[in-house]
Amino acid sequence: MTQKTSAILGGLLAVAVACGTPATSGFPPSSGVVGSGSGSTGATSSGMGVATGGAPDGNGGSIGFIAPPTPVLDSGLDDGGELPDPNCPAGVHTSVSGLVYDPSFQDPLYNITVFAPKSATLPTLPKGVTPESCMCDALYPSFYGSAVTDATGHFKVDNVPPGTNVPLVVQTGKWRKEFMIPSVTKCIDNPQPDKTLRMPKNEIMGDGNMPDFAISTGQSDSLECLLLRIGVDADEWVPGPSTAGHIHIFQGNGATTMPAAPASYMGLWDSTADLMNYDVTLLSCEGEETENVTDANRQSLLDYSNAGGRVFASHWHYSWFNQGPFAADNLATWYPGTQTLDDTMLFPGDVYTTLLNGQPFPEGVALSTWLGVVMALDMNGMLDIFSARHNADVLPPAGPPGTPSQPWVVLDKSVTLMVPACVPAANGAEYFSVDTPIGAAAQCGRVVYSDLHVSGGAGITAPGATYMADYAGAPTQLDYGIVPSGCAMHALTPQEKALEFMIFDLSSCLVPIGQTPHPPPPK
Repeated sequence: MTQKTSAILGGLLAVAVACGTPATSGFPPSSGVVGSGSGSTGATSSGMGVATGGAPDGNGGSIGFIAPPTPVLDSGLDDGGELPDPNCPAGVHTSVSGLVYDPSFQDPLYNITVFAPKSATLPTLPKGVTPESCMCDALYPSFYGSAVTDATGHFKVDNVPPGTNVPLVVQTGKWRKEFMIPSVTKCIDNPQPDKTLRMPKNEIMGDGNMPDFAISTGQSDSLECLLLRIGVDADEWVPGPSTAGHIHIFQGNGATTMPAAPASYMGLWDSTADLMNYDVTLLSCEGEETENVTDANRQSLLDYSNAGGRVFASHWHYSWFNQGPFAADNLATWYPGTQTLDDTMLFPGDVYTTLLNGQPFPEGVALSTWLGVVMALDMNGMLDIFSARHNADVLPPAGPPGTPSQPWVVLDKSVTLMVPACVPAANGAEYFSVDTPIGAAAQCGRVVYSDLHVSGGAGITAPGATYMADYAGAPTQLDYGIVPSGCAMHALTPQEKALEFMIFDLSSCLVPIGQTPHPPPPK
């Protein structure tokens, strides 16, 4: 047993005994979980190259992406390279392969569509939630071949036209960046050098395209800083509805804000029309139940998600869902209040890889594999969660029967703390989603609830972070709590990596729960 495991168990046993519950003696095997571990690379896909030592990841590990990946014949995902290549003999293709990274080149990304467009001039992407939000294929132009990245970030696109300065586009939802491949040789694979392909970081400076995010700030989470640490340039942060950038800040309850940022209840969730301006809405934990929210506001959030909007709600924002129009949808068994497990230790989280009907959950499998690739899992194959909470249950027996929700990360069965009123925390939902309109045959929106804080809250230092995981300086510093200038910059912690995966999933074309990603059909 490791020293860290012993420390966790010691804290858990003490509280379990206080509730009069038999204590567990170790970490039992977890059903429905794929543990990749945090060894050399954590990847087993044939799309990965052989690591040659790896680059430091800021968490005491390394990412094994020094050598270019070994080309593969099939990424394992549906791709657009099934048609004959007009430039090659039967069964042979001109292809381009490689890895796609986040804007900072820290982590490779899953489910990024890569395609060779027929024209280097790309069409303008629509702003906000529009009919294209429910017909996502309309966001893509005509192309020769396409593929989507696997859980290691690897892709292989067939039917790429040979020549010089060949355009290649990486895109998911409204994240889009075009590259020019200097030379493509026909009828062979053309692997690209590592860390040359990434998602955009600054649309206003001509670095590709980005979705519009609305972020309501709060005193107990820092979603407003996470995108900065993922690599988006600070130029993109703007107050409220300003069209000068793509990260739109609204003032929620708490100290985190930016000059001229309007109050969230006055400029963001006050109406469906205001919400519809944004592709994704992120609600940072306010440290108490959401202030200034009414059932009319809850209806606006529901209408927005039904139209194709995406919502990420952190911790205390459960108050959007446990009452009002969402309450009738049986999303979870809710436990109001702080529901802190412990703010001094890491709690093991399982990545859930099955549906509630027992069938495989492909995106959960991909998340587990990906977390291993980016060194975010501990030696037991768990996602260590700092400052964990337990506000919701989705899994039986505590979860509501017939729930439409899908768990992605749950507390491991070893977590025997009893909160509230001695309700076991094991299998507590740390991250779950529901697609909208709930119960409809055709769905295109997604709502996510998370007890995974970015770092644990303002003033709390997560392991692997700097002085404070949210903000860089002391509360007396002039820009403390001002975004983006006051945000702390450090390598992503394990749970920040998990949230990175989730944010890119949330802003992609919707992959219905239980299905696997696929590129748009050729045009």
